[in-house]
Amino acid sequence: MKLFKKCSVALAALAISGAVTLSSSAEAETMLRWSDGQPNRGVNSETLQWMASELEKRSNGDLGVEFHWGGALFKSKSAVKGVGTRSADIATIIAAYTPKELVAYSVGDIPLPNSDVWVGMRAMYELATTHPALKKMFDDLNLVYLTNLSTSAIEILCKDKFINTLDDLKGVKMRAVGPYGRIFKDLGADVARLSQAKVYNALDSGIVECNQNYMYSIEVFKQNDVAKKLTKLDWGQHLAFGVVMNKETYEGLSDANRQVLQEVSSDFIDQFARRIQEANIKALERMTSGDSPLEVAEMDPNEKAKLEKMGFDTVPNWIERANDAGLPGQDIFDSYMALVAKYEKIRDEKGYPWNN
Repeated sequence: MKLFKKCSVALAALAISGAVTLSSSAEAETMLRWSDGQPNRGVNSETLQWMASELEKRSNGDLGVEFHWGGALFKSKSAVKGVGTRSADIATIIAAYTPKELVAYSVGDIPLPNSDVWVGMRAMYELATTHPALKKMFDDLNLVYLTNLSTSAIEILCKDKFINTLDDLKGVKMRAVGPYGRIFKDLGADVARLSQAKVYNALDSGIVECNQNYMYSIEVFKQNDVAKKLTKLDWGQHLAFGVVMNKETYEGLSDANRQVLQEVSSDFIDQFARRIQEANIKALERMTSGDSPLEVAEMDPNEKAKLEKMGFDTVPNWIERANDAGLPGQDIFDSYMALVAKYEKIRDEKGYPWNN
């Protein structure tokens, strides 16, 4: 009996020792819960996973990531609140889904002709990390801005028609979002606001005839299986599309790990821009080959020029909306355009960073 008691005590001590060791190991790694509304496939998820891998590697294992894809933790419309209240440590945010909260950031969604992903992302990254109004906006939401994404250029996928002229939009049942969607509506389209995940069935059933989407995303959501007419607009891009972290989570990291986070977040821009450019080219190649290829047309250049002018015409409305929210609308817009010009000049003189 004494031997049994001694063994029991020894085993209990060993168990306690093991628990302490496991606890210490767990405390050594900060596991970050990351929510993303998109499925775990395609260039977005691949590059976000690259970011997670780099965080772990450069922090020597201190920073780990636990992804929750497809809105499993919360939907994209709840991302700003979800991260602000720490339902997740990190999430992807989309200003079109939370326009009131992200007014200052929504400057990246103004329908401008700039469709260069790297230029746009770099401009937005610098704006969000340096402009006082954007820094205050994120801080008030209990968020820390990390990095930027881009949808890449806007295209129109239709079930059985091309959009060659602006008149072709009249009466078309179209899924569209954000300021681009508002312009399509002004041109007479019957706009429905659906998530991309619901568009496949909507196109297949005829609920919508056309969809505002982006080249790689058409393939990711397999919409080319049910719609075969692609009007290649290559118009603008949604840039009010980023990654944020809960402020308390960020402040709880060591100085070294915050530095790692900032470095990886900046490097993400170049990684994503390169990957999405390549993904768009390859997606178009795949979708236009095989037994049931996508047919591709381009809008008449004069008609596209009219469309781009309508995009520019929305700038005063955006500035007014920003001013009404107590923001320096003109200054934010001017700062953004100056940064676009800055990175266009760098691209023209030095090329893209991954080609050097």
